Amino acid sequence: MKRSNRTFAMTLDLESDFSGALRDEYSLLLRFDTVEHLLDRLKDRNVKLSVFAVGELLEKFPEMIELFVRYGAEFHCHSYSHDPASPDSEEEIRRSRDVFIRYFGRPPEGYRAPDGRISPQGIGFLERHSFKFDASVFPSYYPNPLKYLFRNPQVHYVRDSGLVEIPNTPISPLRIMLSLSYVKLLGIGVYRGMLRWSRLPDTAVFGSHLHDFITEGQALGKMSRFWRFIYRRNQDKGLIFLEKILDYFCAKGYDFVYISEIYRRFVEGRN
Repeated sequence: MKRSNRTFAMTLDLESDFSGALRDEYSLLLRFDTVEHLLDRLKDRNVKLSVFAVGELLEKFPEMIELFVRYGAEFHCHSYSHDPASPDSEEEIRRSRDVFIRYFGRPPEGYRAPDGRISPQGIGFLERHSFKFDASVFPSYYPNPLKYLFRNPQVHYVRDSGLVEIPNTPISPLRIMLSLSYVKLLGIGVYRGMLRWSRLPDTAVFGSHLHDFITEGQALGKMSRFWRFIYRRNQDKGLIFLEKILDYFCAKGYDFVYISEIYRRFVEGRN
């Protein structure tokens, strides 16, 4: 079967519940039945899942990690503790790599900094610890206003570096991110309209979190009003909306791939 030149990588950031709005909440990581249902639906559609996992979760929730492993998900690093004050410090990167090796018995290939906060120093630390690619850059207004807005949204080598950057994909002239959180916030009708207005790239990276799929009433009650409004938007429709997005990209001729396959295709194409 001939492979398509158009690829779609579904990624999931595995971290504490509603990270950024709450701290040290982990109830979603105990929802095995709901997560298994999500993974079954993805398997039915032959969707490959790339998980960027916070290192300490490999130690605290190995049963949930194993559920994703049985599904066939691939894993990469998402810092050790998801500390927004040190998203790409050498300690966070080194500790995430060390626990990854202890759990999986091999070094990680990719890294995604919390909230996409990667710096030139962080890129240097990733190279020092033998990572092959970074997937932190959000070329959009949010979550890092203007920091990456005009950065290259295509897969590329980081300047003066052997590290490959695989940015999250922005759509439409508004640079809205290709992510389930935005689909739920804007609604599937508006979001599909934005997809139609967009010139879609050949490589698409889609973002998600467990809280996009699982409703947790107690956690919502602990949030500020702003975040409660954000997360209550279409709160029970995450999986329904995801399937509509997957159908859209499938109809456009995209292959569902691991993000590591995007990395390899890029490197092979440059050699």
